[in-house]
Amino acid sequence: MNNKSSVQSSGYQSIDVPFEYRHTCWFCGEPYYESYSFMASPNYDRQQLPIMVPCCQECYTFCHSIKVSGLDLLRDKVKEKLHRKYEKHLQIGANWTKEELEDSEFEGKALEGFRESAWKMFEIAKYRVNYSGWPLTIDGLPVMGITSSFQVEFNGIIYPSLVQAVVQLAKAYNIPQPYLEDVVEVVGRNRLAYALRFAKTTYGYSAEEREASIVSLKVMLAEESAQSREETKPALGIDVAVSEITELILSRTMISPHAIQWVLKEGISTLSQLAEHEDAFFEYFTQESELVAFTYFNGIQVYLDKRETDCEWAMNEDPNRALFGRIA
Repeated sequence: MNNKSSVQSSGYQSIDVPFEYRHTCWFCGEPYYESYSFMASPNYDRQQLPIMVPCCQECYTFCHSIKVSGLDLLRDKVKEKLHRKYEKHLQIGANWTKEELEDSEFEGKALEGFRESAWKMFEIAKYRVNYSGWPLTIDGLPVMGITSSFQVEFNGIIYPSLVQAVVQLAKAYNIPQPYLEDVVEVVGRNRLAYALRFAKTTYGYSAEEREASIVSLKVMLAEESAQSREETKPALGIDVAVSEITELILSRTMISPHAIQWVLKEGISTLSQLAEHEDAFFEYFTQESELVAFTYFNGIQVYLDKRETDCEWAMNEDPNRALFGRIA
């Protein structure tokens, strides 16, 4: 059931409010105070009437100082203001865990009060900035163009933008903001944890050393990227006649030349690669029988495990080492 009051004749339209969200602020989930009359500015989409959006008292006050072209931008700007106002509350979660606060030995009335209330303050602030509202519709029709693509999540907290995340995290972890910005620009928005770890270990250096650190970071990431491309490059298998493969027994287990032939053809030389091709292995050998497939699979697992865990044996004693060496 929706509580709808989109009254064109009154000169405004209201968003639909599902029954379970009645008397709730769309921005932060706090109790309803008043509806804010939103009119896009600049009005790119030629909005005809103001849209009434339910707010708590604090978000209602925030809205009056914001001029934006869409409801999603209005939401993000309100979230920015919430982040700024409750910055210290949110930093509690960066500096403490609930258990650490409970076990802390603060003395004095003020510090004891902090220990008892701090985590609750953090949880309330976190809930408000993370609150996503409900999908916007007016008279049952979706409000188009609403996006959350600019938002960034880190350590369980949603930031309205990458810029806001960097501002808040630089303060929370006592890192110079320009330096953290440079690091994030290099590693990308999806690797904030990596950026913070790097920045925390290097921000104390001089300006020249920080610049050198950024250069070394770029080199390191380029090497990682090259290595990743190399690792994901599919191995080229080889066609080998069964007669060229030496049968062997390891840990009282017979390793079938037919199973070895199959993994060589697929370019498989490790247990992890075998695991990725397990279904294909069984599909191929179950044509003979399930017993054959399980026997072959068990044997080839033992064989590949031996090759991985005993490199000296793999290089010097494995009778099929030359064949595996040909896998590109």
